[in-house]
Amino acid sequence: MNTRHVHAAQGLGLAAFVGSLEYLARSGTVGRITLVPPSEMGTTLVNLLVSGEITGDIWQTFSVVLGAFSLAVLVGIPAGWALWQSAELKEILDPFIITYYAIPVFVFYPLLLVVFGFNRLPILLIAFVMSVVAVVINTANGFEAVDQVYLDVGRAVRLSRYQRFRHIALPAALPYVFTGLKLGFIYSLIGVIASEFILAGSGLGYLVSNYYTTFNTAKMYAVMLFVVIVSVAINQTLLRIEGRLYQHRVNA
Repeated sequence: MNTRHVHAAQGLGLAAFVGSLEYLARSGTVGRITLVPPSEMGTTLVNLLVSGEITGDIWQTFSVVLGAFSLAVLVGIPAGWALWQSAELKEILDPFIITYYAIPVFVFYPLLLVVFGFNRLPILLIAFVMSVVAVVINTANGFEAVDQVYLDVGRAVRLSRYQRFRHIALPAALPYVFTGLKLGFIYSLIGVIASEFILAGSGLGYLVSNYYTTFNTAKMYAVMLFVVIVSVAINQTLLRIEGRLYQHRVNA
């Protein structure tokens, strides 16, 4: 199936899903307190954006998301490379990485509140911890997947260590690295939204929680729709960057 057919099938599937929700909401099959029509979600979102009602909360949420994600990238990619370079380091850290997946990060939130106070820093740290491991693991897996033959050829033609990294290892690992970046962004967003939902006094997660408890279903779904749209847009941006880098590598 070519790309055009795939996109057409995806569009039809999305249209059918949205149409079904619209019918269920407008026909009364599902009560308004549970679901509002997608068309109303869209118009409510536009009104919220135009009025500026949620502008401050958007900034609160995405400034923390971008901060946590940036830290995850700055720490995760070098850490993944270090794990690839040192088998001893990988052997030492492997048990901790495995244990990480068995521990819900939010259990540390009370400790972070005691240490850093009731502000945005604990939320940033939780989002960072949730996202950095995905970046580290995928980066390490990407470098480990590099064909050893290419590295040996690089040594044979007297490429420096940096040149082997720049021209052989990094381009080969890019698909894995970008998978880590996409997962890292998603986990950063989940960490921030979930933290705001439970414990913050501002941000998009707080708005969803507040609108839910006050039965303002239309605004609740509008904020959720905004988060989905931004998430998809950023994910597509990363996919395009990945595609261009891959094309550049092929042309080179």
